[in-house]
Amino acid sequence: MLFPAIGVPEEALLYVWLIVTSFFPLVVIFAWRYDVTFDGISRTPPASPGESFDPSLRSKDFVLLAALGLIAVAITLRFGVRIEPGQVRLDESISAFSIAVLPFDDLSGNPDEQYFVSGMQSSLIDGLSRVRNLRVTSKVSTLPFREAGGSLLEIASRLSVARIVEGTVLRNGNHVSIALRMHDAEKDQQVWSARFEDELENIMLLQAKAAQEIANQVRVQLGPEEQERFAAAKPINAEAYQAFLKGVFHIERFTPEDMQIAASHFQRAVEIDPDSALGHYGLGKLCIFQAQIEMLTPQQAREQCFPPIRKALELDPFLPEAHLGLASLSTWQLFDWEAARPHFERALELNPSFADAHIFYAHFLGIVGELDKSTVHAERAVQLDPLNPLIVGLYSMQLVIRDEYDEAIETAEQTLSMAPGYGFAYSTLMVAHDALGNHEEAIAARVYVMERSPEKADAADFLEATFRRDGYEAASLQLAEMQVEAFAAGTFPAMGISFSYEIGGDYESAIDWLEIAVDRFEPDAPYIGALIRRTGMREHPRFKALLERMGLDYWVANP
Repeated sequence: MLFPAIGVPEEALLYVWLIVTSFFPLVVIFAWRYDVTFDGISRTPPASPGESFDPSLRSKDFVLLAALGLIAVAITLRFGVRIEPGQVRLDESISAFSIAVLPFDDLSGNPDEQYFVSGMQSSLIDGLSRVRNLRVTSKVSTLPFREAGGSLLEIASRLSVARIVEGTVLRNGNHVSIALRMHDAEKDQQVWSARFEDELENIMLLQAKAAQEIANQVRVQLGPEEQERFAAAKPINAEAYQAFLKGVFHIERFTPEDMQIAASHFQRAVEIDPDSALGHYGLGKLCIFQAQIEMLTPQQAREQCFPPIRKALELDPFLPEAHLGLASLSTWQLFDWEAARPHFERALELNPSFADAHIFYAHFLGIVGELDKSTVHAERAVQLDPLNPLIVGLYSMQLVIRDEYDEAIETAEQTLSMAPGYGFAYSTLMVAHDALGNHEEAIAARVYVMERSPEKADAADFLEATFRRDGYEAASLQLAEMQVEAFAAGTFPAMGISFSYEIGGDYESAIDWLEIAVDRFEPDAPYIGALIRRTGMREHPRFKALLERMGLDYWVANP
């Protein structure tokens, strides 16, 4: 009862008792031979002492006492180090309520089951992420640890978490078995394990039980809404759910071919089960991705992406991914800030560890001028998903919005170290180097981005050659004329043309093309207040009028 009161860690009590037990023989020997008095240590007199007994210590007593003392010190050092509070090696800023779920092992050995095993990891992360008092690392940052290697402490340090969950998945027909193990990185030991088994149609119930049990083991108190959501888990259509998992598996590969495969799986999910909120959300997510990589025009995105997202929310108002989808579409397809904000906030209310929602909300807040709040969410996203190039790349652009150009360049280069050739990072380098007057680096970034697109490769060669011959501004103006021709053929966005005219100093033409970009609802247009920083543009009456038209009042008042 005393030990907790004086700060002895619970896990150290075993070693405390070992010390006590080891000291007992020493104490018996000492007490049998010696007495402790106010005058010091003396020899214990015999039961029937003779008249000539002298209690003073002899030379052999000093030898015995020294030996007892050395043994006592050895015992203390042997076991005392085990209860030293300073043995924790994780950063002190890491929350005890932080956790990462590593990729699961497939016990079936069937490559065709990879989509299912990946989906089980995603589902458990999603369940845990809905616990407000837990900080859960996003899936992408766990993928580098798919293969065994490195200590748990090293993994925990890289992911900034205190606990690690590992697991295995075995599916036999419609029967699913998931075995989980949780490790405390500070103790470098397993602290919990359990197996969860059920039929595939009850997979949501199984995942809810697993998430609740892990939360209990971490000693996190579930709120009423969290308890209600876990209790609301119900059976699903197993075939439709498998189709959804296959769609997610392919969409996460980010190739045009996989996009088409994902589309067929999501469509099959909603055909099998028209009430599958996940299936409809999958179709909406796929549509948003296609719009982001310019497989769809802004007009096509508005027509095709909203219906499945709205249907998903109609079927499941508690689906945070669907709220994020609607918020994103409202922001980058409709420029409707008032409609977007509540869905961003609801997505994060339902899933506080939703890294994608944090980073996109950060960009939304940057667009409307709430810069300090934007930084909080951007930094939170990186904490939750530190090894995801999308998150870190978008964070680098958020730093550009704050005019922190050197930090933005450093972060963009960090992104490229994770994913060489990553487009968002080069966009950051292009804008940040331009703002700093680093023309050589800005041109190199623009050329690299254009070279990655077959229809823009000629423009990349033209820009580089013209820059060498005529200089930075002149090359941008000549590139703009070339881009205007490409725009007529539908292969170049108006925002890119405006950027070229702006660099070249032709602000009237730059604003002309900005107005076209806004009229076409190009997804980069919302950033005109946050990213266009040249004084000649900022103070131009037509530019201010365009900002007012878009409802970007902060940037009108803070040029």
